[in-house]
Amino acid sequence: MEKSDKKAKIPLSGKIESLNVSVAAAIMVYEAVKQRMLSS
Repeated sequence: MEKSDKKAKIPLSGKIESLNVSVAAAIMVYEAVKQRMLSS
């Protein structure tokens, strides 16, 4: 994490304690696309 350009936090609720990297990446891509569509 020290070498990364940016950090992001995905809030979790319920019994989930962590996400694997592929699930976290999918959530980040989904959110990025959603925000781009809302701003255009």
